[in-house]
Amino acid sequence: MLHLKTITKDNWVKAISLRVREDQVKFVASNAVSLAQLNFLDNFHAKGIYQEEEMIGFALYGIDEDDHEYWIYRMMIDQKHQGKGYGKEAIQLVIDDIRNMKEDCHQTITLSYEPTNEHAKRVYEKIGFQEIDGLIIEGEQVSRFTF
Repeated sequence: MLHLKTITKDNWVKAISLRVREDQVKFVASNAVSLAQLNFLDNFHAKGIYQEEEMIGFALYGIDEDDHEYWIYRMMIDQKHQGKGYGKEAIQLVIDDIRNMKEDCHQTITLSYEPTNEHAKRVYEKIGFQEIDGLIIEGEQVSRFTF
């Protein structure tokens, strides 16, 4: 069963060693970039996605300063662990984590992905994210989950 753990001084090196497949590199920023970005984001959380004691993925999410709603900025599963259903389960863990910490005023979780990333689109749709027609940010399709 998967679970989330906060990225700390004890596990950050493992987080930055995770890699997506070569054909996916264009779809997601590196975890090192995400951890650097965390220094400039208030109300954001960097979490390792764990299968028992092994970190198999990474997520970065929090309250966006522009719309004051939750956004998932990064979500990745290491190439060695893809194709096992972990992505869908990990997204659900993030949704549950946000649900447990959010205030009543927060009604949505938003994310974006490369329009050519059909796999991500299908996974997010299965969980309940809906594309916002015509909303493209920095070349990425925006999709939203409503509580």
